[in-house]
Amino acid sequence: MNKLALAPYNNITVLYLDFYGVLLTDRQAEILNSYFNEDYSLSEIAQGLDISRQAAHDAVRNGLRALAEYEDKLGLVKAYRHDITQTEAARAALAEMRAIIADIKGSADNSGVNVRALADKLDGITRSMEQQYITRNYN
Repeated sequence: MNKLALAPYNNITVLYLDFYGVLLTDRQAEILNSYFNEDYSLSEIAQGLDISRQAAHDAVRNGLRALAEYEDKLGLVKAYRHDITQTEAARAALAEMRAIIADIKGSADNSGVNVRALADKLDGITRSMEQQYITRNYN
């Protein structure tokens, strides 16, 4: 099971809350939103809800546990982060291809440019992108 730290701001926790917050009880969602998105302290949450600071702490901890369990079962955040990584890799590959194309176009008569080597490099990049897309694996 994922372990989420009880911290004022944690990017992964906020992602979990964004993805799975609707699955929490209204009270859990309110407390976690106050704690992570509105940066309320446990004391401020306790005072606003007329509960003890310990009850607010327990609610945050239990809400985090519920979010981690949802992620363990559904894996939506893991898949999302994987997709972001793949998208960034694809953008980098496209930028590299654009640079190669610019090199080819920049040669007035293409003399001195090894067009075959450039074409092979472009082919390798596209094959790599295709392979990454085909073998998407969220494990």
